[in-house]
Amino acid sequence: MANNFFSYFIFYDMKRCINSIFITIISVLIVLLFFLSCNKTLTESSFEEFEIKDEGGKTRKIGLYLPVGYNPKEEYPVIYMADGLVFKDCSYRSMVDSLITLGSIRPVVIACSFENKTRIPGFTIAYRNAEYIDALSKQDSTLSKLFESHMAFFTGTFIPYIEKRCNVSRDRNERIFYGTSNSADFGLTLSMRHPELIGEYWCFSPVYSDWDGYGMLSEPTNYRICWGIKEEVGQEDYFPALLKSIRKRGGYVKDWTFDGGHDRGWWRQWFALELERRFPVEE
Repeated sequence: MANNFFSYFIFYDMKRCINSIFITIISVLIVLLFFLSCNKTLTESSFEEFEIKDEGGKTRKIGLYLPVGYNPKEEYPVIYMADGLVFKDCSYRSMVDSLITLGSIRPVVIACSFENKTRIPGFTIAYRNAEYIDALSKQDSTLSKLFESHMAFFTGTFIPYIEKRCNVSRDRNERIFYGTSNSADFGLTLSMRHPELIGEYWCFSPVYSDWDGYGMLSEPTNYRICWGIKEEVGQEDYFPALLKSIRKRGGYVKDWTFDGGHDRGWWRQWFALELERRFPVEE
């Protein structure tokens, strides 16, 4: 009886030991597979969406495009967008994939901060408008808090998060901002508030930027600004005044018009052309 009793415990201890070893092996394999997946060259592009919290604890949605052939051991130029839905809904991924595959451009990483189109309680505008347009923040304390919170998120949480997650350049001259409509206005303000971050801004069809109160740019900054001749606002007075204000503060501006209106299709077309200009394949 005693022998059976001790045999049971010996068997039980051996079983528990084997289970422990098995669990350890599985854990090591999982970690190894994760490490390999994070350090392998991509055979096709990827676009992943994440939710991260800003400094105030608010959950915000972002997206990350990694090009085909992405190798984590290599450093890539990066484009930061303030309108993730534009990238997602307008098939930017397939367009960029095609340009890279055809050899028209070098691989580039694109990071998107998604806009919030929900209407602000007590206001007739959406969070997107308040978070992107500095001029609105000067009219109301609630709107000011929303704008400042988003600016802090974009500069202090979003960009550092992307830099930790993938191998993108920290050089401001290898960073580009891309925005359309209200997000273009956000980019223009970003360039004045944080000139050390990004060296080039692609701002298509900005709507409502107010540069009063800002001084000279402390860093050399390039701007690529376009708008349609059929835009409903700003054609006669806003755009010329905006360009003059940027140049007055030391910014280099390349501006042009296109035969269209406030339209995502036109913006997508010009984005592709800007990619070809900025990231040509080196011969």
